[in-house]
Amino acid sequence: MANMKRMLASIFFMLEALACAGAQDEKAVIKIYPLEAEGTSQEDARLLETLIYSYFADRGNLMVMRLGGAADEPDALPDYFAKISLRSDGDGHIFEIVISDAASRELSRQAARYKSTKDIALNMHNIVNAAFELHGGPEEASEAPDAGLIDEEKILGLWSGDTGIKLVRILPHGRAFAFFTSGVNMMLSYKIENNTLIVGQVSPNNENFYYPLPLPIAKVLAKEAEPTRWEFMLYENDNILRGERTETTVEFEDYEKIVIRHNSVRKSEWSRMQR
Repeated sequence: MANMKRMLASIFFMLEALACAGAQDEKAVIKIYPLEAEGTSQEDARLLETLIYSYFADRGNLMVMRLGGAADEPDALPDYFAKISLRSDGDGHIFEIVISDAASRELSRQAARYKSTKDIALNMHNIVNAAFELHGGPEEASEAPDAGLIDEEKILGLWSGDTGIKLVRILPHGRAFAFFTSGVNMMLSYKIENNTLIVGQVSPNNENFYYPLPLPIAKVLAKEAEPTRWEFMLYENDNILRGERTETTVEFEDYEKIVIRHNSVRKSEWSRMQR
């Protein structure tokens, strides 16, 4: 009976969240140019383009203009542009992502060498995340607004954003749920200390938390990963939670050379979903 109640509660929260999904704040628009590829087949190039769009679209704070398309593009002009290139380099490939703003100022550049396009596809999520990690710097930090005072009443409700997570439901008394794009949910707990919201994973690891990693890699990560943890401060009239996500990450090549990295830290941001 207790399990059934928890299941019904999760379903209720998901339905309520989906009902609110259409009323989010405006998101930044990013235009992804068609992949500039040399030294690879059209089939591999199409696969990489599909993965590129998928991982950019997975970032909840962005609206993505489709690769070279027009029918599904938003009416707004882009705030950012992403140029992706792939070129041969000896017995391998150089894959590069360059993100610029509407004034053509380069914001970040992420390039890495891989032995094969398969390795690029397997590590695409890390490449896209790294491109956003490089965004900003001292100038951006100096212009950051002051954080507001945080209390439980200000954070209750639905939030969107963060890689792999469709939305988060924050409840009273230190409870919360994260709903993943893979269809699973994660129970969370939270507390407020020194004007900082600290959120931690409660649910045991599940390979679906790490989608779209290949299943064999996701299973290894689910076995080895430490609980994910977030630390946020509250900004922009209590509508943005911005801070860091500490998690276990994995690097791999051809499913064999697997390196687990604990306590990997990256920027994280959740945006309030308006009813």
